[in-house]
Amino acid sequence: MILARVADSFYWMNRYLERVEHTARLLGLQLEHLPSSPVQEIANGWRRLFSSLDAHPPGADIYGGPEDDDDFFFADGYTLTDYLTFDTTNPTSIVSCLTAARENARQVRDAISNGIWSSLNRAYLRLRDTDLVDIWSREPVMLYRDIVEAVQLFDGVCASSLRRDAGWHFMRIGRFIERAQLVSSLLEAHCANVKDTAEEDGDWAGLLRVCNAFEAYCQLHGAQAGREKVLGFLVYDAELSYSLRFAVNRIRASLEVIDPPVRGHLPVEPYEIVGRLDSALSHHMVNLVAGGGGWYDLTDLVILCRNFHEALERTYVYYPTEAQTAS
Repeated sequence: MILARVADSFYWMNRYLERVEHTARLLGLQLEHLPSSPVQEIANGWRRLFSSLDAHPPGADIYGGPEDDDDFFFADGYTLTDYLTFDTTNPTSIVSCLTAARENARQVRDAISNGIWSSLNRAYLRLRDTDLVDIWSREPVMLYRDIVEAVQLFDGVCASSLRRDAGWHFMRIGRFIERAQLVSSLLEAHCANVKDTAEEDGDWAGLLRVCNAFEAYCQLHGAQAGREKVLGFLVYDAELSYSLRFAVNRIRASLEVIDPPVRGHLPVEPYEIVGRLDSALSHHMVNLVAGGGGWYDLTDLVILCRNFHEALERTYVYYPTEAQTAS
């Protein structure tokens, strides 16, 4: 058994850290392209990045709507990077998410090891004491590599020091439902903003790099990164840790440990939703091409991930007490 508040802190700690790592990967790749890419290509990259994070650039209310190209020409790369990294008024910035993850860890300090707390606290303090202006003229890309490595270190310390109890599995669910939602949004944004032409192969290769999947893809399919193969790899490959199939498998496995299904009883709501995700991915029912015959679009997967989160919170965190149910 685990207290609801403890389960919730474990869950949110890993959701926030997954977003930290994902945003750092996106920014690192975008900043690699800034020195040598044409202005239009850079603007397209920022548009995909903000769209995938469901965010609007600073000043969007002044320069135009969220889909206005001017948003990404008026605001320079430094401003956009700072907004997504250090702006504490942006609740999805890296520093905001890292602060929230640390606060959730602090609330369950007695349930985690010193190594887990130290790895997270060091990452927080290092970023808190960093200013973009100090690194912008040198190698800003290295900052985001360090952030990714810090989250991976945290994950490794957790894997080596925590018992595989309910707390561990709430952490896993938090990490993988956030990953499934972020990757679905990223794929959706990429499909909407990248044309299926030979000139755009670099964009599909960049998508693989963001998902830490470029080398694995090349081993299976070679260096040519086309739309259909890349999307199929990131959606359906059960052995790729950043694929949707892998994430849903891990969520389902952790649910079965936290709340084992009982024959003859209706499954709780989170099982029903993860079952729909599982079915869509198991039977290749996700529409990856325009006019395809899949039962689900990528947008539907994002919605299912959000619905799963809400069902999980209702079932295991904010469930009614017996007294409230009786009344």
